[in-house]
Amino acid sequence: MIRPGGTGDAPIAWALCRPSSKWLTSSARDLGIYNMATVHHPIRRSSTSLVLTLMLGTSALAQDERPPLSIPQPERQLAMPTPGDPLTIVQVNYNNAVKERDYLSQAVLELIAFTRISTQLEVPLHSRTLTLDDPKIADALMLYMTGFDCVMQVSDREKKGLAHYLRRGGLLFAEDILPLETNFRTSAGVAGTPFDRQFKALLKDPQVLGIDGGRWRKLPKNDPLYSAYFDFPDGPPLSGTNRGNVFALEAIELKGRIAVIFSDLNISWFWGNRDAEGRDRSLQFGTNLLICALAQKYAGQPLPVRR
Repeated sequence: MIRPGGTGDAPIAWALCRPSSKWLTSSARDLGIYNMATVHHPIRRSSTSLVLTLMLGTSALAQDERPPLSIPQPERQLAMPTPGDPLTIVQVNYNNAVKERDYLSQAVLELIAFTRISTQLEVPLHSRTLTLDDPKIADALMLYMTGFDCVMQVSDREKKGLAHYLRRGGLLFAEDILPLETNFRTSAGVAGTPFDRQFKALLKDPQVLGIDGGRWRKLPKNDPLYSAYFDFPDGPPLSGTNRGNVFALEAIELKGRIAVIFSDLNISWFWGNRDAEGRDRSLQFGTNLLICALAQKYAGQPLPVRR
């Protein structure tokens, strides 16, 4: 069970991390309403009373003996993660991506370990590295894709696999990061980097999201992502940026649901770098990301909070 901790005790966290909880739903009762017109007769007043008595008795009997509805009300069931059933965060592997430069091999593992300790999540989280054309990505809780300066090569099959995942309810977190061993920290948090341009072009590809892939919006500070478990009243952590010109995350929605979150802020560099100073806030943000992925998968899109 998730217990309140850290700097945020968001109600959404209680709802999605208790797979044994019973979800209570209310159903409306059918009310039989009968209007009876009073009959007046100047002479046969007693007969009128008898008729009214018979009519009232007949109405009561009819109400008690009403047949059941021919179309019964469906039972409302809320999907919940099955205890013991693993939920997988998939690190996306693509051609030309260089280990510890375009992707950090320990990032997801470190995030999962931190989330387990800080939230006592009652569902097992696992990580895998897969390509976008692998059918197994269909079951992923979240896809995680990063890059620095490589030239992305994504096949048609991979594009179709990504489109299938996103349009069927999946969540992708993509980020422009710096290499693990880097002297380029001052360049983080800048728009228009090689990965930024290539990734956004990929989403606009007709085989992926087409026109929907260009409909980016900035996530406001009251987005549920910033209060899912730990509280981020000022928006995303900016410890991975220096002299940058980007201060917000971007997102694409499909049918009212966030499908893609993109970051130029180098947040997950702190996940994969165990020696980085001040990495806790970045890991806390990653925990919020997983909580939101769980909420969206099993409980629907959460509502924003007031700031």
